[in-house]
Amino acid sequence: MKNIDLDKLEKVSFEIEKGAFEPKELHCSACKKKMKPADMEVQLDDNIYIKLKVFECSSCHKQSLGLEEAKKLDKAMLFRRALSKDFKMERNLSFDGDNYTFRIPKEFTQGVSKRKIEIVPLGAKEFCAVVG
Repeated sequence: MKNIDLDKLEKVSFEIEKGAFEPKELHCSACKKKMKPADMEVQLDDNIYIKLKVFECSSCHKQSLGLEEAKKLDKAMLFRRALSKDFKMERNLSFDGDNYTFRIPKEFTQGVSKRKIEIVPLGAKEFCAVVG
Protein backbone atom coordinates (compact mmCIF):
# COMPACT_ATOMS: atom_id res chain seq x y z
CA MET A 1 0.00 0.00 0.00
CA LYS A 2 1.26 3.47 -0.90
CA ASN A 3 2.11 5.83 1.99
CA ILE A 4 0.23 9.14 1.88
CA ASP A 5 1.57 12.32 3.44
CA LEU A 6 -1.55 13.69 5.15
CA ASP A 7 0.01 17.16 5.53
CA LYS A 8 0.21 17.54 1.74
CA LEU A 9 -3.43 16.71 1.08
CA GLU A 10 -5.63 19.54 -0.10
CA LYS A 11 -8.36 20.57 2.31
CA VAL A 12 -11.89 20.28 0.99
CA SER A 13 -15.26 21.33 2.32
CA PHE A 14 -18.75 20.26 1.46
CA GLU A 15 -22.29 20.79 2.59
CA ILE A 16 -24.77 18.05 3.32
CA GLU A 17 -28.15 18.91 1.95
CA LYS A 18 -31.10 18.90 4.33
CA GLY A 19 -32.92 15.59 3.98
CA ALA A 20 -29.90 13.92 2.35
CA PHE A 21 -30.24 10.89 4.62
CA GLU A 22 -33.99 10.61 4.08
CA PRO A 23 -34.11 10.14 0.32
CA LYS A 24 -37.32 10.79 -1.59
CA GLU A 25 -36.01 8.68 -4.47
CA LEU A 26 -33.13 6.30 -5.17
CA HIS A 27 -31.67 4.81 -8.32
CA CYS A 28 -30.70 1.14 -8.54
CA SER A 29 -26.94 0.63 -8.40
CA ALA A 30 -27.26 -2.38 -10.72
CA CYS A 31 -29.82 -1.20 -13.32
CA LYS A 32 -29.55 2.57 -12.86
CA LYS A 33 -33.36 2.75 -12.96
CA LYS A 34 -35.40 4.86 -10.55
CA MET A 35 -36.52 2.72 -7.61
CA LYS A 36 -40.07 2.86 -6.29
CA PRO A 37 -41.01 3.26 -2.61
CA ALA A 38 -42.36 0.07 -1.06
CA ASP A 39 -43.27 -1.29 2.35
CA MET A 40 -41.47 -4.35 3.64
CA GLU A 41 -41.92 -6.49 6.75
CA VAL A 42 -38.83 -8.23 8.08
CA GLN A 43 -39.02 -11.14 10.52
CA LEU A 44 -36.08 -10.98 12.90
CA ASP A 45 -37.18 -13.73 15.24
CA ASP A 46 -40.20 -15.94 15.95
CA ASN A 47 -41.97 -13.02 17.67
CA ILE A 48 -40.18 -9.95 16.28
CA TYR A 49 -41.27 -8.27 13.06
CA ILE A 50 -40.38 -4.82 11.80
CA LYS A 51 -42.01 -2.76 9.07
CA LEU A 52 -39.68 -0.70 6.91
CA LYS A 53 -40.07 1.77 4.09
CA VAL A 54 -37.70 0.66 1.34
CA PHE A 55 -36.96 1.45 -2.29
CA GLU A 56 -37.33 -1.43 -4.75
CA CYS A 57 -36.12 -1.75 -8.34
CA SER A 58 -38.91 -2.87 -10.65
CA SER A 59 -36.39 -4.63 -12.94
CA CYS A 60 -34.02 -6.59 -10.69
CA HIS A 61 -36.07 -6.30 -7.43
CA LYS A 62 -33.06 -5.06 -5.47
CA GLN A 63 -34.14 -3.27 -2.27
CA SER A 64 -32.39 -0.35 -0.55
CA LEU A 65 -32.90 1.53 2.71
CA GLY A 66 -32.41 5.19 3.58
CA LEU A 67 -30.34 6.03 6.65
CA GLU A 68 -33.30 6.48 9.03
CA GLU A 69 -34.83 3.14 8.05
CA ALA A 70 -31.41 1.47 8.37
CA LYS A 71 -31.13 2.89 11.91
CA LYS A 72 -34.60 1.55 12.69
CA LEU A 73 -33.57 -1.92 11.48
CA ASP A 74 -30.33 -1.73 13.45
CA LYS A 75 -32.19 -0.87 16.67
CA ALA A 76 -34.64 -3.73 16.10
CA MET A 77 -31.73 -6.13 15.65
CA LEU A 78 -30.19 -4.85 18.91
CA PHE A 79 -33.51 -5.43 20.71
CA ARG A 80 -33.68 -8.95 19.31
CA ARG A 81 -30.16 -9.66 20.49
CA ALA A 82 -30.87 -8.19 23.94
CA LEU A 83 -34.03 -10.25 24.33
CA SER A 84 -32.32 -13.48 23.28
CA LYS A 85 -29.39 -13.15 25.71
CA ASP A 86 -29.38 -15.24 28.84
CA PHE A 87 -27.72 -12.41 30.79
CA LYS A 88 -30.33 -10.77 32.97
CA MET A 89 -30.25 -8.79 36.16
CA GLU A 90 -32.95 -8.40 38.80
CA ARG A 91 -33.68 -5.13 40.56
CA ASN A 92 -36.25 -4.12 43.17
CA LEU A 93 -39.11 -2.04 41.83
CA SER A 94 -40.24 0.84 44.06
CA PHE A 95 -43.37 2.95 43.89
CA ASP A 96 -43.18 6.68 44.65
CA GLY A 97 -46.87 7.59 44.39
CA ASP A 98 -47.08 8.27 40.65
CA ASN A 99 -44.35 6.13 39.11
CA TYR A 100 -42.39 2.96 39.53
CA THR A 101 -38.63 3.37 39.89
CA PHE A 102 -35.58 1.12 39.88
CA ARG A 103 -31.84 1.68 40.12
CA ILE A 104 -29.50 1.11 37.19
CA PRO A 105 -26.10 -0.39 38.09
CA LYS A 106 -23.26 2.10 37.64
CA GLU A 107 -21.42 -0.38 35.41
CA PHE A 108 -24.13 0.19 32.77
CA THR A 109 -23.82 3.97 32.87
CA GLN A 110 -20.05 4.58 32.80
CA GLY A 111 -19.21 7.52 30.59
CA VAL A 112 -22.80 8.80 30.63
CA SER A 113 -22.99 12.50 31.41
CA LYS A 114 -26.65 13.17 30.69
CA ARG A 115 -29.28 12.22 33.20
CA LYS A 116 -31.91 11.27 30.65
CA ILE A 117 -33.25 7.86 29.70
CA GLU A 118 -35.19 6.82 26.61
CA ILE A 119 -37.80 4.15 27.28
CA VAL A 120 -39.10 2.06 24.39
CA PRO A 121 -42.13 -0.16 25.09
CA LEU A 122 -41.72 -3.71 23.81
CA GLY A 123 -44.96 -5.14 25.14
CA ALA A 124 -47.44 -4.90 28.00
CA LYS A 125 -44.81 -5.67 30.66
CA GLU A 126 -41.56 -5.21 28.74
CA PHE A 127 -39.51 -2.18 27.74
CA CYS A 128 -36.01 -1.26 26.73
CA ALA A 129 -34.19 1.63 28.40
CA VAL A 130 -31.43 3.57 26.69
CA VAL A 131 -29.36 5.85 28.92
CA GLY A 132 -27.77 9.00 27.57
